[in-house]
Amino acid sequence: MYRTLKDDDEVNDGESDSDAENDKDPEMKYNCVPHKGSVNRIRSMHGTGIVATWSDDKEVAVYNISKAIEALDEDP
Repeated sequence: MYRTLKDDDEVNDGESDSDAENDKDPEMKYNCVPHKGSVNRIRSMHGTGIVATWSDDKEVAVYNISKAIEALDEDP
């Protein structure tokens, strides 16, 4: 986990080299999946990339988002 704010006046004698490496800005990765309308609910099959959504127009859609999840794990 990355630190979000650190005062310049704050002194931490117990800070190790690995803590100094974690002083970089947080990074958020995301991937979009096309969906018709707005999502009212989403459910997943744990351990798989299968998700189901329920939209405001009362339609259920089932997606396999395994490739989208794998793309997030790849180094840029």
